[in-house]
Amino acid sequence: RGAAAMAPVIDVNLGRCYSVKNHPLSGVTLLQWARLLRARWTQIDLLTYWPRLLFLTLMAALNTIGAIADWILYDAKIRAQELNDEPVFVLGHPRTGTTHLHNLLSKDPRFAYANTFQVGFPSSFLSTSWLAPHMGLIMDSTRPMDNMALAWDTPQEDEVAVNQLSSGASPYAPLLFMRREPEFRKFYDFEDCDADDFARWRDSFVYFLRKIQFAAGGAHRRLLLKSPVHTARVKLLREMFPKATFIFVHRHPYEVFKSAVTMADRYYWQCYLQKPRVEDVQEFILYQGELLHRKYTEDVRGVPEARKMEVSFEEVTENTVQALSQVYKALGWGKDFARFKPVVEAYSQSLKDFKMNEHKELGEDARAVVRERWKAWFDDLGYAR
Repeated sequence: RGAAAMAPVIDVNLGRCYSVKNHPLSGVTLLQWARLLRARWTQIDLLTYWPRLLFLTLMAALNTIGAIADWILYDAKIRAQELNDEPVFVLGHPRTGTTHLHNLLSKDPRFAYANTFQVGFPSSFLSTSWLAPHMGLIMDSTRPMDNMALAWDTPQEDEVAVNQLSSGASPYAPLLFMRREPEFRKFYDFEDCDADDFARWRDSFVYFLRKIQFAAGGAHRRLLLKSPVHTARVKLLREMFPKATFIFVHRHPYEVFKSAVTMADRYYWQCYLQKPRVEDVQEFILYQGELLHRKYTEDVRGVPEARKMEVSFEEVTENTVQALSQVYKALGWGKDFARFKPVVEAYSQSLKDFKMNEHKELGEDARAVVRERWKAWFDDLGYAR
């Protein structure tokens, strides 16, 4: 990890330890929480984050009640639930527009997707769905990093659920333990992962998908899944779902890095269970960008043309209807777009007053680091340096 000692070229807020809102473990159960604590107890800064730990322990106790109800009422049905064998994965590095595309595609009734309440409370959401409208007590109404609307029923990343169900067998776990980030790298593509850790992730992932499929009314609807870390898993996901479709969103590396720094500054500190250094946050962003791009370019070559599509951030944001039309045509869904077009137009119109973040400009030292570390990204996608 030669780049770990690199001097910081960014400045991010390392946060307030008393905040408990928007925490990615708010839906964890006592068993899942205990497994995580047993494995990572010595890495937690207890004196700093005790309010957060107390909150999560209380939430775990409450979530366990709902999880028991889900298990009694629905577990047999969930495990028997057949999965639609043609899921659609929205891929791309964080901050490339994957959320916008995910939101757009979720308006098509052919798709089933995980919403914020379901990923936030993966063990109990079926029996506690009546609580979903009250999530504002522990969640902001807009995303901290970009002011996009955040509600209990908005589409959300399935890996948030898997991180909780697996007790941290996920690349999302560094948001809790940023100083130990390299220890979680094996969970991107699992190539260096032992069988038990892989099974922990796979079983959690598949179980959650079955639960979402069940909640959607059955296997007649295709799963629409979006977690940026899936960008490193195309080969694995094709092994699990040979008929899967992949839509990749890309954006200029400088803009992605600026946006990622803003996200770290405004949101990551709400997750920490140990005090990070700015260097750790910077390396997390840079390494993730390197890995996701490398694994995607290696693995996507084996995907049939009819099951993959690439689109830029600018295309999706500046000419949404045309971009969606091209996606549908390329993937063989073109005949259905006329029906879907008014929905896209209405949703786009609802965002006409939305203002994207204004990010801090990168200094030349930061731009040099991005050019060096994300060189392949510039070269492969034709972005100017």
